Amino acid sequence: MAIPSASGSAPGRARFAPLEGVRIVDFSTNMAGPYATMILAQLGADVVKVESPAGDDARAWAPEVDGASVVHRHMNAGKRGVVLDLGTVAGREGALALAASSDVLLQSMRPGVAERIGVGEEAVRAVNPDILYYALNAFGAGPIGRALPGYDPLVQAFSGIMMMNGHDGAPPVRCAPSVIDLGTGQWIAMGVLAAMLAKHRGQPVRSMETALVDTALSLVAYQATAARITGQRPRRAGSGNPIAAPYEVYRARDGDLMIAAPNQRLWERVAGILEIPGLIADPRFLTVADRSRNNGELTAEISAALASENVDVWVERLRAAGVPVTPVAGLEQAVRSDAIAERQTFGELDGVPHVRLPWIADGEPIHLLRRAPHPGEHTAEVLRQIGVDSATIDALLRQHPAKLEAARGAAR
Repeated sequence: MAIPSASGSAPGRARFAPLEGVRIVDFSTNMAGPYATMILAQLGADVVKVESPAGDDARAWAPEVDGASVVHRHMNAGKRGVVLDLGTVAGREGALALAASSDVLLQSMRPGVAERIGVGEEAVRAVNPDILYYALNAFGAGPIGRALPGYDPLVQAFSGIMMMNGHDGAPPVRCAPSVIDLGTGQWIAMGVLAAMLAKHRGQPVRSMETALVDTALSLVAYQATAARITGQRPRRAGSGNPIAAPYEVYRARDGDLMIAAPNQRLWERVAGILEIPGLIADPRFLTVADRSRNNGELTAEISAALASENVDVWVERLRAAGVPVTPVAGLEQAVRSDAIAERQTFGELDGVPHVRLPWIADGEPIHLLRRAPHPGEHTAEVLRQIGVDSATIDALLRQHPAKLEAARGAAR
């Protein structure tokens, strides 16, 4: 069901576009859902992002470049934008017309809202029996979950993730990246791909659902199993990991470095390089389990040894011995590193350096193909292409005159 791209905004076609011909209508907002459909757009799908007249909240999130949110630019790259007021009859009719011509519908409304405004699964399936109806929510649609609010940090707090982060005696700490939202987006993208494959094999899937809390528990799966069995909270480990030691950030004379030595061979190399070989036979540190159990004492010994030299000296010595080690960098340093340049991680799009998705296909990095749409930029174009008459389109656009000329101009 491929639709031609708008004149003047057509992207170059990547060779790696397995979803070309698949159309996805995206009613999701903020981050998790838009990230999922951005991934699918980069795989060649025609993603039509439907926004309310007020626009996706993410458009206003900091930081901004030239007045446009960097978050929104990234999460909606490669899509076409339509504005519909689902509180009106015309808006709902437009939404159902889009659903009728699509392979997948994704919505992230609170449970019950889509049904109330006329774009629930039953209404959509009445116009398109074969569509994959994908619902994204925070805690599910059951009587308990439907009442719980869902933003990434709330789910981190609920799921125990915050209590696992940071150091003893300090307040709970969130993971700085929006790992719940981004992880959920990846699960949704994989779900759509799996459903497309199932359909190809004659096993069609009608509906799917992913909740933010599902992602949260998947990220702590083995810790969750242990907590369920023992009733005990995982120990907070700061920059470390309770399953091994030395395996965390340590302070040298002029900065920090991360040492990862989770087995006996690497530990013995660390002890040799740091000139503390006597610790190898110390009963407190004989095995991985011993070192993990007595990690406080081990950290004190390692830190005392590291204090004699600068980070670059220790990194050079440890790497020469085959020990996994790296300086602890700020993001502003990481993005300028030789390793990131070598991976061709950044690509320019609309004057902004965007991080590509983690694919290299046949030796070629897959960069973002087209910028995020302006509000309603493709409303006239998309509705015309799915058979909505000009009078109805003009009536819809007149509801939001500020967007009228932009949408008409994009369709020329």
